[in-house]
Formats: sequence, C-alpha cells, structure tokens
Amino acid sequence: MVQVREIDVLIVGGGFSAMPLVRELDTSGTSWLMVSEMASIWQQLEAADAMDFDLVSSLQSSVYSFELVEMLKEQGEDFTDGFPTAREFYAIHKKYALRYADRIHHGRVGSIDNHFDHSIVHLETGEQFRAGHVVIATAFRRKMNANLKQIKIDHSYAGKSVVITSTGDSSNLLIAKLVAYGAKVHLVTNGFIMLDKMFATFSPFDDGPRFVPLDQLECHNFSEISKWSYRAFIDGGYIHGLIHHGFAKIFDRNSLGVRHPKSIRPHTDIRGFFKAKAPVENGHIAIKYWPIDVYKLYCEATLEQKISNGYLINDLPFFLEHGHVKLWDKSVATIDQEAKLISEDGESTSFDMIIDGDQEEPAIPEIRVYGDGEPAAFTYKTREQYMGVVSPKLDNIYTLGFTRPFTGGLNNISEMQCLLVHRMISEPEFRESINGNIDQRISDYNAAYYANRPAKKTDHLVWYGTYTDEVAKLLEIRPKRSDTPGIKGLMKYYMFPNNVFRFRETGRYAVEGVGELIDHIAKQYHGYKVLALLVIRYPFFELLALGTILLAPVPWWLKIPAAIIHNRLPFTSTLVGKFGLPTSESKAIFNYRKAISFPVLAYPLIAAGIWAAAGMGAAFAFSAGLLAYVYAMIHLGTAKGWNRKFFSDMKSKRSPEMVRFFENYRELFKKTVTTNNKIAK
Repeated sequence: MVQVREIDVLIVGGGFSAMPLVRELDTSGTSWLMVSEMASIWQQLEAADAMDFDLVSSLQSSVYSFELVEMLKEQGEDFTDGFPTAREFYAIHKKYALRYADRIHHGRVGSIDNHFDHSIVHLETGEQFRAGHVVIATAFRRKMNANLKQIKIDHSYAGKSVVITSTGDSSNLLIAKLVAYGAKVHLVTNGFIMLDKMFATFSPFDDGPRFVPLDQLECHNFSEISKWSYRAFIDGGYIHGLIHHGFAKIFDRNSLGVRHPKSIRPHTDIRGFFKAKAPVENGHIAIKYWPIDVYKLYCEATLEQKISNGYLINDLPFFLEHGHVKLWDKSVATIDQEAKLISEDGESTSFDMIIDGDQEEPAIPEIRVYGDGEPAAFTYKTREQYMGVVSPKLDNIYTLGFTRPFTGGLNNISEMQCLLVHRMISEPEFRESINGNIDQRISDYNAAYYANRPAKKTDHLVWYGTYTDEVAKLLEIRPKRSDTPGIKGLMKYYMFPNNVFRFRETGRYAVEGVGELIDHIAKQYHGYKVLALLVIRYPFFELLALGTILLAPVPWWLKIPAAIIHNRLPFTSTLVGKFGLPTSESKAIFNYRKAISFPVLAYPLIAAGIWAAAGMGAAFAFSAGLLAYVYAMIHLGTAKGWNRKFFSDMKSKRSPEMVRFFENYRELFKKTVTTNNKIAK
C-alpha cells in the first residue's frame, strides 16, 4: 500500500519563482515542501554552456525586493541598476536552491486530484502527498528554450542563410549571434513591437550620460491623473505611428514601421493597445533590445569584457536597416522545407537552415477536479484565472508564474503573486472574500484589461506596473497619495515605477530596508526630476496644438472635427516622441531644447494675455506661429541629430559611426567568443 505523506502546502515545480512565497510561509509558521526536478531552463542553459547573454529586463525589476535590499547593504553607494547577465542571475537562483535544499523533494508530479478540502498529488514514482494547499509553479513549455540550448552558433554560420519563424526576445538573441558571425537571417513574422531597453539621458545634472532602463521610466501612477495623457506619453508617437501609417509617412519618416512596413503588427491586433479601460491593454508582445548608440556609450570603454560577460548587440531595427535581416510576412509567405526555399508574392530565396519557435504553454500536470459527479479535467486559461493565480474551478490550488510582463521583469509579477498566494493560504477570511465573488472579479478585470476583444494566446502578457498595482490594492498594501506628502512625496508617488518593492516599504508584507532602497534609487535618478520634465512637457505641447485649433478663425463646427482629427492622428505624441532625448552633453543642445520648451511652458499665460490685450485673432496668430516654430525647431534638431526618438530611432542607426562601430564589434565578438571557448575546453 502506498504511504501518503501529509503537508500543509505543497509547491509543484517552483524553484526561484516560489522564493518570496516560501519566505512568507516560514514567517507565518506554515509547513511546506517543494516537489521539483530542479532542472529549470537556467540550469539547462548552464549545462549547455549557453548563458552568454544578459537579461532583457533590469535588475530592479528582475530581482526580488529582499534580495535587492541585501545587494544595497553589500554594495552601498556603488549599487546601481542595469541588466544582470544570465550567469549573475542564475547565481542568485542557486543561492536559494542551496538555502532550501532540505525542503525540496526531487521528483516529477504526474497528476493531481483536487477535492474540496485537500488535494492528492501523485508523483511519477508512485509517491503520493496529501496537501491542504497546492501551488503549481511549473513554468512554460517552449520550443525556443530547446533552440537556445541545442543550437551552437559559431564561425560555420558565416555566409549562411537562416530562416527564423518566431519573433521574441529569445529569437532576437539567436539573431544577434547569427548576424555577428555574418549569417543572413530571414525573419518570418506577423509584426512586432520593438522597445529600447535602455536610454542614455543627458542633463545639466550629470557629467556624461546617465543610463536608465526602460522599465524605470514607465511612471505607472501618472495614469491616475489622465489615462489619455499617460497613454500618449508612453506611446511617444510610436504605437500611434503604426496605426496611422499614412500619417507616419509624412510626419515620422524615420520610424521603424515606415521604413520597414512588415514590422507593423496587423492593425486589428494593435489597435486595441490603448482601447482598454486600463491604462494599457494586456496581451501584447514587445521585444526589448540594446539600441546600438546606447550600447556603444555603455559598453565601448570595456567592449571585450562586456562581450565576454554576455552583453551582445541585438538591435533588430539596425539589422533590418543594413540588410542583415530580411522580413517576410507570415500570413502570405510559404516555406518549402524539403527544397529549402522561402517565397512571398513572387519573390523566392533559398536557405540553409530553419529555426522554428512556438507559443508559451503552461507546463501544468494533469488536474482532476472531484465533486458530485465524475472528475472533470482542468485546463488553464488566462482569462479564467483571477490575477493569473486563483481559479473558480479549483479548491486551494494556485498557479504561480504563468503571468508574464511585456516590459519589466517577471519577478516583479512573481513576487506579487507569491504574496497573494500566501494570503490566500494563511487567512481563511481573505480566501473566502476572494472566492465568494470570484466570477465577478474575473469579469471586471477582463473588461478593464482586454478591451472586449477575443481571447488570444498572448493574454497572459501584462503591463507589469498595472498588474503589481492591482495586486497591491487587493492585498491592501498599496501606498496612498496622502502617504507621500510634499514635493518629494509627489514625485515619489507619480514618477516612481510600480516595482514590487514599492509596495513592501510598509504594511503587512514590509521588508526591512526597502525604504533605504527606494531613497537610494531616487537619489541616483535625481528624484526622477528628468522624467517629471518629460511628463510635464507633453500636456503643454498638447495644449498648444489644441489651443491653436480652438483659437482658429473658423466656425466652431469645424473646430470640433479638427480636434478629433488631431487626436486620431497623434500629432502631439509624434512631436514629443521626435523631440525625444538629447543625443549628447552639449550646452548648445540644452539651450536649443530650452528655446523650444520654455515658450511652450509659458504658452497658457502668454496666449491668455495676448487674447485679453489684443483679441482672439492676435492670440491665434501667436499660437499658430509658436506651433509652427516648435515643429520647425524639432525638425531641425532631428535633421542635425540633436534629438533622439524614444524608440527605434532609425536615423541614428544609419549613422556611419554606428556602422563602423558594429563592424569593430563583430570582429571583437568573434575573437572573444573563440577565446572563451578555448578557455572552457
């Protein structure tokens, strides 16, 4: 007879994703055991000697709050944000695996029988556990993971032609290596969103560039002031430029979508990006990459060491611009694998190798739900889970790690999910309150975050700062505006991103030292003053454009459609997006930007004064003249290279300086990888 072991909480899979949960379970005195093969993708990559890359998400959004606090204690003032290498990130995993080694039962779960007040967990070895609560954290199945482990890209790929049939961060890593070795890549795609993962900002506050990861500039709480303004600011002319392609051709010719139209996702897919009730809709895929100009600034001084560590140029827009990668439309292209031929609209080319990808699928073991009748099989569906964690079809079984960000780091989300799971386990009253109206909760969330569109396979991808905020509200650990008084508090509340540690400064899930961590980060970013200036600039530019329409000497019934057209053709967000960031530290550039910004910031008072003194006609002349001046100046700055677009700045990618740098990088990459391989052998 099989002996059934009893445990309060059984974690299936888990590994690093469950560390915040086990920390809280220990604190609350709850017994737990983890059943895992301990063969995560990170372990597999290490075994395959394939950890030669850095993360696409920043340190502060990829590492748990309590670990960041420890890093700050160890490193002091030297502690900065950036992008951990795969080896550095996995070293943190191994530290926790060693710490909890005696609580990990090595094995693989075959199936789970879910009953009203317990679950029986069956291992493939025949062992069984009776658990009051089960947490499933078994990650995703992905063909691309196998590709990263098995495909060894080296000198033999030089001159080869390689077809890749999926687009994402993992595919882009393979593309980076292929292009570096001189291969030609044919990317079969239905379009994508490209986001610069780091910016180099210049300001009078700094001596040289200040490097800021993308996910530290998302100022999620700014959306509370105005979702419309927040969306336009976050967009920066990028998303709208894709929707209004004809408009972008006229006003934003250097956008990725205009120069490479096949990169545009289908309008029916991307048009809902900003139509949800939430600040940003769920369900979109974004590729985060090193823009070559920022990579050069960040890595050139120690380029060989950076390459050795795993920092690679993966600038797909740059590769497209210079013919290293060619796009094929997935909806119409045909691939003859036997003849090794790819064709589209009468154009054909041969290839040497094809790399296939797939969609992420949760690797959840079989779950049988027992009730009054025959047991029912459970299927995980994103929109049927509350916050990706709680299903109305299961009793005391929670899913962890199957909600992922399309910006920011996965562990921002995992840590919040762990706190939610802990409270569901440890507080029966809270659990009952969630389960009591869970169907309505799910319906309300879906209505807010999916814009009433049909379900798709990417629904589990979320805007990380709105997701962490929703869970923080649910757990009652979200700071209120009144909790952060004064100007400093104002900046902290509206400009600081919703990294998970923001919700762990005080309250039931407080982590000692988080307050110091937040202060340290704010100090490094000058209290987010530079970001605040970027945010403030948008509504004043918008006011100038709309004010010009309002003051125009035409009938009011013409002003209304003009304002609507202005909104539908996002003139202001494109303008601000083109103004972007200064490209270098220069007094002349700073004065040029002041000459644009200051008149716009003063516009409301000056226009009102002119109107009062000389009438509406004079106010319109001033308004229209200022708008023309601003557009001309921004266009001049863009032509001279003083302005850099927030995302996919194609002008900088055509720079001869960047082309020379990439060729130098290529040679050094091949030399460095060869040297590292010899050392490894």
